[in-house]
Amino acid sequence: MGSDSARPHDDSPPTSRVIAVVELLAARGTALSAAEIAHSLDLSRSTVGAILATLDRHGWTRRQPDLAYRLGPGLSRVGLLAPAILAESAAVGEELERLAARAGCGAALTALIGDELTFVAVVGGHGLIPAGIENGTRIPLLPPAGATLVAHAPAAAQNRWLDRGDPDRRAEFRDVLATIRTAGYCAWSLRPGALNALRVLSDVVDHLAERPATDELRGRVLSLLGDVSGSAHTEDALNSPAALSLGYLSAPVLAPAGRALFEIQIGPLCTEATLPQRRRYIDELLATARRVEHIAAAEM
Repeated sequence: MGSDSARPHDDSPPTSRVIAVVELLAARGTALSAAEIAHSLDLSRSTVGAILATLDRHGWTRRQPDLAYRLGPGLSRVGLLAPAILAESAAVGEELERLAARAGCGAALTALIGDELTFVAVVGGHGLIPAGIENGTRIPLLPPAGATLVAHAPAAAQNRWLDRGDPDRRAEFRDVLATIRTAGYCAWSLRPGALNALRVLSDVVDHLAERPATDELRGRVLSLLGDVSGSAHTEDALNSPAALSLGYLSAPVLAPAGRALFEIQIGPLCTEATLPQRRRYIDELLATARRVEHIAAAEM
């Protein structure tokens, strides 16, 4: 167990520990005991206990009868409660299950937590959900990952996202963000050889999952999953009669003020999607996003 000593670059170690506890509970999406939190963050039980007691008094966490903690209603004031609530929502789970069944592929609900894209809820199926992607999985927020979330973020956050990407594709990704705000979704093509690459990456992630000491390497491998996507399709291309490759589609789940709470993804991974197929994927995705928005408004 760690000594709780601050790293040299920490300006405020106590504040950093509080943030770490909140982000851990948000990422896991389930209730955790003080011991589990202490172990995950390499903190002492006494430190975690003091943090949780303060958070609980302010409603930022809620202690359950089994003494485990989950995020509390007080966090709704600062917009951090949504991932935890929606991860445990049976209604959202049912919507994702129906979407996956109708689309015939995997579906997922993701959220931005810090500088990472977190999988809040995952429904299996071919394509989108490779081995190693499960509830709580985080991947670095690198373009094009999280585009439909970033498109509704403040300009500074959009620029940080663009800065992390390939400089040669900056103008392309900036146009993608603008298109998402207009169309309400994004559909990505597949890179040549993407399906074989995805199979290999899935095998590697599955192999590394059995070796806890390789967590950092596993995260780096997971970040490569975004490389299977090619360019974003334009509206004209999607409405053309030609068959198109279709990797992933995503749509935001918006709060009333227009901020993106979540991103819903489906991954057909289809090399020749016809116009009727593309329309069906888009219609199902957008309809699910609207229903999840209603659920979020009622449960948050």
